[in-house]
Amino acid sequence: MKKILLALLTISASFAINTANAQWCGTVNNIIANPNAQVGFPYPDSMPCAVQGVAYKDTVSFQMYSRFIFLGTQSIDSVTIDTIWNLPCGLCWNMNKVSRTYAANEFGVLYFTGTTNDVVGQYNLRLQVTAYINHSPTGQFIQNPNTVDAAGIKLWLRVAAPAGPCTATDTSSITGQNQVAATSCPSGINEVEANVASVNIVPNPMGTSAQLSFVAEKNANYSVKVTDIMGKIISVKEIQANPGVNTSSIERGNLSAGIYLLSISDGVSSVTRKFTIVE
Repeated sequence: MKKILLALLTISASFAINTANAQWCGTVNNIIANPNAQVGFPYPDSMPCAVQGVAYKDTVSFQMYSRFIFLGTQSIDSVTIDTIWNLPCGLCWNMNKVSRTYAANEFGVLYFTGTTNDVVGQYNLRLQVTAYINHSPTGQFIQNPNTVDAAGIKLWLRVAAPAGPCTATDTSSITGQNQVAATSCPSGINEVEANVASVNIVPNPMGTSAQLSFVAEKNANYSVKVTDIMGKIISVKEIQANPGVNTSSIERGNLSAGIYLLSISDGVSSVTRKFTIVE
């Protein structure tokens, strides 16, 4: 497998993110990767505008990086695209591999589809990835989308009015100048509200063990990932959840005292909570 470079991830003690706009289509696509795709991801203006009220689809071909300069030159083994959020309301995304994992120099396909009536403007798509670098068997879960941007995985998707122009992407824009996807949408494919809520870890701080509890809105497999504050993956496990309150144990094992992050995802939404281990 491959993952792309990444460097240190700095997270404040209060960091917690709910990626409610992580609109995974729920299936993979069968589009064949383009063997002539450029290294990295396309120039932002190469993605056509989505027009309000008009069905949209776009295929984004890429070739995964093999090396990247970011706080030093990193050798990429593979990268997994875990989440893409801030898509205009009504659109969803998928890829040509179930694993969403691409080795260095491997060709891949991102596919965007749906119909949006979200606000006109450019949307800086926000990605979270798991990166494997320098032949390390342990991946780093990169939760900060600004870090992913700095690593070179940048995607912008523009929305235009039916009779309006598709203006050029302003890649110099700061986050505040990019549109933010609507926080609530109609039902069906437009639904972007989180499918997991009321995530708690008790006790926190914890000693030898704690209990994770969350409310699921559907029957689904949920992935629970624990990382340290540098993004190193400590553990990953799957939970078969039922609608309502679900629980799972968190065991300290051989972990040192310190701050850790727990992320729970159903592949559509992801919620992250900080917890502390004490002696």
